[in-house]
Amino acid sequence: MFVRILFLIAFLQFLPDTVSPIWASGSDALESGRKTSQSLISQGKNLFVQYCAHCHGTSGDGDGFNAEYLEKEPAELSHKKFQAKKTNHQIFRAIQKGGEGVRKSTLMPVFGNTLSEAEIWALVAYVRYLGKDDAHPVFLPTGASTERPAGMRLSRKDIQAFAHWLEEEGKKDALAAEGEKLFKKKKSCFACHQLDDEGGRVGPELSRSGRLYRPEWIYAWVMNPQAYQPESKMPNMGMLPEEARSITAFLNSRVPEDRKFSDDLTPYLQATGDPEKGKALFYDPEGQVYCSKCHRVHGKGGEVGPDLSHAGTSRTAEFLLESILDPKAVITSGYATVLILTREGKFITGIKEVEDDSGMEIVDKEGREIYIRKEEIKKYKTQKISMMPGNFKDLLEVQEVADILAYLKTLTLPEFSKEPKPAQ
Repeated sequence: MFVRILFLIAFLQFLPDTVSPIWASGSDALESGRKTSQSLISQGKNLFVQYCAHCHGTSGDGDGFNAEYLEKEPAELSHKKFQAKKTNHQIFRAIQKGGEGVRKSTLMPVFGNTLSEAEIWALVAYVRYLGKDDAHPVFLPTGASTERPAGMRLSRKDIQAFAHWLEEEGKKDALAAEGEKLFKKKKSCFACHQLDDEGGRVGPELSRSGRLYRPEWIYAWVMNPQAYQPESKMPNMGMLPEEARSITAFLNSRVPEDRKFSDDLTPYLQATGDPEKGKALFYDPEGQVYCSKCHRVHGKGGEVGPDLSHAGTSRTAEFLLESILDPKAVITSGYATVLILTREGKFITGIKEVEDDSGMEIVDKEGREIYIRKEEIKKYKTQKISMMPGNFKDLLEVQEVADILAYLKTLTLPEFSKEPKPAQ
């Protein structure tokens, strides 16, 4: 018997790390597995904050800021009863295949086309950690992929084929109706995107999407967001081309009547802008606007506002103009400002970058990162204002605005251009 025990101890010492158990409590039976466990739980926490906390809450209690806008309450992942009913593989499959894939709520997105298998297992480990579940140790399977799925990026030929289809077929009411059904009932779009007064608040509000976004961009983005923004919160839903086309047809049909909006923009749209002059205004630190203080283009500029490297591809001219002249009208997802009142009576304003149980990190208008601990915050609220100045209409002449617009319209991706890429 004593010899058997010695043999078992020796065997355990040489177990490979690839199958180290990841305990929900964060403490391992095997000392050799401790580092792997903590590393994966930490990785799972970062992924959870980015992709899951807006619905499930930072502690997994189902109380994320987006939860109140959903028809079905998010699961309380930290609840003992929830933990007891689910095996590790069931949690893995729910994350990988989404609610539709496991015959649950379609509001739960698919993440198997976005995250690697190892990342999904890290999320499983963190879910167990949130529930303080010691009964279901999580193992990282041998051979679990650490590479994220590549997905596809549409070619110029694909974009041109879509544009032709849109012109010939894409305006039909039946297609828009099918796209609306997919958007609201079958896919997870409605969990994150608002239409009128319904739907989630994670992604952009899409009530006027046909006026704001180019249809080619909507189609390419729906097919694979990570091809254009690798760290996007929106997962690749694994859409079939016909599904993506129907959803695009629906969103492209969302063009509400707004005569005043059109009349106000007419002088700027009719003016012929000079992109070189617009570029000079964009980057001029002594100028009236100095856009690059907050906005980045191809790695140059600030990071307070949205990256504009392909603004000419994704946004319509009307959207770009509205953003310049009335920035509060449409605040890009992820760039809403928060007003924080500290317990010392100090007000702090900035864009929320990260929030978890320990505190909140924001970026102020000067681009400085500020971390406020949870115990320092008395209360805070999201504001319906933009950090971008709203007086450019008074500061700039019509021609200057037209010049900046002309420059932004040059910021395109080659596959979306109607002209072939010139030979080098």
